Amino acid sequence: MKRIVRILSLTILLVSASLARVVWADDSNNNSNLEQRLDALEQQVAILKRQIENSKDDAADKATTTPIVTANSKDGFSIKSPDGNYSLKIGGYTQVEARDFAANNKEEQGQVSSIIPRRVRLIIQGTVAHDFDFFLQPDFGYSNTYSDSGGTISSSPGAYAVALQDAWIDWRHFPDFTIKAGKFKPPFDLENLQDTRYTDFVELGLAGNLSPQRDVGAQVGGNLYYDWITYAAGLFDGAADKENGYGGYNSGGDTNSRDGVGRLFITPFKHSNIEALQGFGIGYAVTYGKEKGTDLPTYVSPGQAPVFAYNSGVSAAGPQLRTEPQAYYYYKSFGILGERVDDYESLQYKAGSTTYRDRPDNKAFNIEANYVLTGEDASYNGVVPRHDLNLSTGDWGAFELVGRYGELKVDKSIFSENFSNLNTSILSETDWATGLNWYLNRNVKLAAGFEQTKFRRGATLGSGTNNGDNRKTENLFTGLAQLSF
Repeated sequence: MKRIVRILSLTILLVSASLARVVWADDSNNNSNLEQRLDALEQQVAILKRQIENSKDDAADKATTTPIVTANSKDGFSIKSPDGNYSLKIGGYTQVEARDFAANNKEEQGQVSSIIPRRVRLIIQGTVAHDFDFFLQPDFGYSNTYSDSGGTISSSPGAYAVALQDAWIDWRHFPDFTIKAGKFKPPFDLENLQDTRYTDFVELGLAGNLSPQRDVGAQVGGNLYYDWITYAAGLFDGAADKENGYGGYNSGGDTNSRDGVGRLFITPFKHSNIEALQGFGIGYAVTYGKEKGTDLPTYVSPGQAPVFAYNSGVSAAGPQLRTEPQAYYYYKSFGILGERVDDYESLQYKAGSTTYRDRPDNKAFNIEANYVLTGEDASYNGVVPRHDLNLSTGDWGAFELVGRYGELKVDKSIFSENFSNLNTSILSETDWATGLNWYLNRNVKLAAGFEQTKFRRGATLGSGTNNGDNRKTENLFTGLAQLSF
C-alpha cells in the first residue's frame, strides 16, 4: 500500500513538474509577445508624435506665410501679412451730383442744370515694413480746374480728366512724431481736412475760397497726451487760395514760393468723465509765404460759378498770411463745426511807369450744424447707421438734417485801387443752406439740399444800367448719390 502511495506521489510530482514547465513556457511566450506588442506600440506613438510635431510646424509656417485677405464695408478689400508689417487696401468712392439752378440766374452765370460724376476716386493705401504707410488717390471725375486767359481766371469745370488728388508716404515709427511727404491736404482748413465722403454738403463752405486745398510738401505731426493735442507743421511748395496743388491752373504755372503751414488742435475733455464735453475741440492754423507771379485765385459760389477774379496784370508780390481759428463740438446726435479765415496777400500791378501795391485782407467764415434724426452719434468722421436699410425688417438706415451759413468779404481796397472790377467781381457773398442726408448703410449715401447765395455788386450782364448792380441771387437745388467702399 505504501508502495502504491509512493508511486502515486511520484507520478503526481512528475505531472506537476511537467505542467509547470508547460505553464512557464507559455508565460515566457506571452511575455515575449507582450514585449513585442509594446515595442510596436511605442514605435507607433513615436511616429504619431513626429507627425503631430510636423503638423504643428507646418501650421506655424503656414500661419506666418499665408496672407490674411478680407473684404468688408469698413475697410474695402485688403490683404495683410500675418505679422501686420505689410498690407494693401483698395477702396474708393463715387459721388454723382445733380445741380439745378433756378431760372433767374442761369443766364447770367452761364450755368446749366446738370448731372455730373463730381468725384470718382480710387484709393490705394497700405503699409510697408511696419513703419511706412503710403496713400494714392487718383480722381476720374468732372474736374473743376481753373484756367487763366489774359489774367481773367475762370472756374468752369474742365470736363472729364484724370487728376492725382493725393500721393504721399508717412513714417510713423513714433505715434507722437510722424513724418509725411508728398501731395496732400495742408494742415489748415478744418472742413477741408474732413474726408469728402463725410462732409455735410457736397462742396466746401465759403471759407474754402481762401484756403489751399492740396499742396506738395513735407510735414511733421502727431498726437500727444492720448490724442488730447494734435499738431502738424510743414513746408509746402506754395498753393494759391482754393488751389489744388501746383499746376492747378492750365497756364501761368506755379509761381508761388514756399509756404510754411502749422496747426494745433486740442480736445481738452476727450478722456474726461464729462460726457457732454468729450466731443469738443478747438484749434488754430496759420500759413505764411512770400508769393510772386500771376498764380492768383478765383473765388466761386456754392454752385461753383466764378464770382471774383483779379484784373489782368495783377500779380502776387510779397508776403501772404492766412490765419484760421476753428472748432467743433459733437454730443450724441448733434454736431456743429465753425471756422474763420483771414487772408492777407501782397499784390501789385503796373500802369505805365507806376507800380501800385496793396496788401488787402479778405475774410470768410462758415458755420454748419447737423442732427441725426434716427439717434446715431454725430461725428467729424461721418455717421454710421445703427441698422442698415432692410425693408423686410422695417429698418431704414440713418437720416441726418444739416444746415450751413457763411460769408465771404473781399477787401474794398482791391476795387478802389483797381486790382479788380466791381462790374464783374463781387464785393461779398452771403450763403445759407439746408439739406437731408440719408445713410442707407455704411457704403451708400443719398442727399438732397437747397442753397441760396446773395451777392453785393458783380453783375455780369454788361455795361449801362447793370454797372453797380448786384449779381443775381443764386438759388441752387442739389442732389447726391454716393457709393464708397
